Amino acid sequence: MKRHLTFLLIAFLVCIGAKAQVEKTNLRVLYVSGHSDIETMGIASYDTAAYDKSVVERAAAWEQYLNQYFTTVKAVRGADYNYRMSYDYDVTVIDGIPQPVEPRRNIIANGRYAKIIFARYFPDNFDRPVITIAEAGETVGRRIGVKNDWYCLCLDAHAYGMKTDHPIFRGPYKVKLTMTDRPTPEGAKEYAPLTGETLPETTPMWRVQKRGYMTDKGYKVGMVVRPWGYEDSPEAEWISGGESAKSYDAMAIGRHANWLHWGFAASPADMTDEAKPVFANAVVYISKFAGQHIIARKLNQNIPTRNRATEMKYRVGKEVYNGFVVSMEEYNVRMKHMADSLKKKEAAGEKLTDIDRQYLMMAEHPQPVPDYAQFVQQQAGSLYAKFGTDVAAYEKYYTENMPYFYATLDGYDLLLDEDAKSLGIANNDKRLLDRAVTMWEKGEDVEKARRLLCRYTLLRYDNPKEWRAWLKKYGKQLFFTESGGWLWLVNSQDPTTPGNDYSVLKANEADTSEMAEVREATSIDNPVQLAAVVETSGDEKTLVVKMKIHPGYHIYAVVSDKDPYIANTYDISVSEGAALAGELQKPAGRLLNSTGTVVYEGEQIFRQKFRGGDNGTVKFTVNFQACDNHSCLMPMSKTIEARY
Repeated sequence: MKRHLTFLLIAFLVCIGAKAQVEKTNLRVLYVSGHSDIETMGIASYDTAAYDKSVVERAAAWEQYLNQYFTTVKAVRGADYNYRMSYDYDVTVIDGIPQPVEPRRNIIANGRYAKIIFARYFPDNFDRPVITIAEAGETVGRRIGVKNDWYCLCLDAHAYGMKTDHPIFRGPYKVKLTMTDRPTPEGAKEYAPLTGETLPETTPMWRVQKRGYMTDKGYKVGMVVRPWGYEDSPEAEWISGGESAKSYDAMAIGRHANWLHWGFAASPADMTDEAKPVFANAVVYISKFAGQHIIARKLNQNIPTRNRATEMKYRVGKEVYNGFVVSMEEYNVRMKHMADSLKKKEAAGEKLTDIDRQYLMMAEHPQPVPDYAQFVQQQAGSLYAKFGTDVAAYEKYYTENMPYFYATLDGYDLLLDEDAKSLGIANNDKRLLDRAVTMWEKGEDVEKARRLLCRYTLLRYDNPKEWRAWLKKYGKQLFFTESGGWLWLVNSQDPTTPGNDYSVLKANEADTSEMAEVREATSIDNPVQLAAVVETSGDEKTLVVKMKIHPGYHIYAVVSDKDPYIANTYDISVSEGAALAGELQKPAGRLLNSTGTVVYEGEQIFRQKFRGGDNGTVKFTVNFQACDNHSCLMPMSKTIEARY
């Protein structure tokens, strides 16, 4: 009898254990490792052995966790990952930095730094579901315009303001959200006056991770994303805020097309039990966006949106100024106290670090506190000459002109569109496009019409008939995005949809200031045309080739052994006395199909370094086969020469 009862008890416990097991979701998940639990950003020196150990432990924790929820899990190091691998999985979790397909470049013009061309990790039309952890989203997504940009590496352990009806909080795995009132972050309270908001002293928060950088020194820091303009395109959604040093609505969790940002830094080893099913739900959720890609590309993370005008109405006010004065005075007092402490430390015979001495210097030169006029001048810029310290005048200016502000892709300030203002139609009102086309059709102020259409779209039609046809066909699908460049775009996932191709604005991805434009028109008979220039930096020279491919056609960067196409080959030669240095730097291209074939379309940039030789020529030849979606042309070649 006793043995029987024991057997029943064991069977009962087994059943209980079985019920406690998580039912796995049938998804293939790829985990890309590389991050550590140890924060190194801004740290001059750290224990490299401890860091490397943490990377291994963190990867193991992620792999173990994902295996609890999903049927197939593969872990790879960032150094071994390539975006093509994601096509074999339902979701990719990026927790490290892969090797770029195009390296980061610093452009030097006239002997001075000009700009950065950020590394590329993915092609523009990459359409596989991805979750990025902490700052990984900024790194791998910057080049292709993912909105998950770096607002601040300052996210701690708690979330708040969650959209609790969002699918990641609803299932398939059961979620419990225990909310606790915590002090509203100081950064949020400091930012609130700039938008005319008043925040409560406490905010209900949900703990996401057991450890955070504010309580555990040296622990990895999470990242929040700029909130303004995040949801101004249909493929983006703000999901949750988080405890950070920035504005109250700084985004901790959100989705832009097939890219989900999980800003919290902890691995599953340090996630709370309540957070673990939420992340698993996030994996399931993002998997549903396979085949989608970004429409509105945020190619300038600092691009101003219309909220900047709202800010400016308050930024010049006395309340903001008084808060600024208090902040500066408190800062100077803190620095003095720190300097006094360091001086005592030095007097006691302790050695000061370089950072300590930097603090001493800062204390010896306290921050000057401007008077109100100086403060307003600093905030208002060129408008100060017009309005001085007249706060009401600034408010009137920004309120009246709110519908007509815009910004350029590479700009950081709001501009006033006098063209739109003259018509009395806001730039985010679709009627502006119709009015501009109508003006062109009637021959009325054609140049103004042309400026408006080119300013707010990615099309460059040279006659009103084509503009009218486009507007008639896609008018109901149009939306206006400020963060995506102050543009009207088409809500379509079809990559061939006219009006969504940013290549017309992406000349900033290469130093083509001295490059002649591709003057010869492409055609079916001549589907590829070239232009070239040689950049010189010291002894090193770089041939930069711009390639233009006929619309609707593509050529083959990489051909899978399963496909019958002909891959590009390249021949490069330099004059006697010069020699090529390194490999030809080629653009990433776009994945054509699931076999792994990669193609080039539109405009592409190639770079080849070489050294030696005072003057001469460098010759570039591309051998290619051009195809459209229906047929292929005979293989052909194109050659361009550039002098140096």
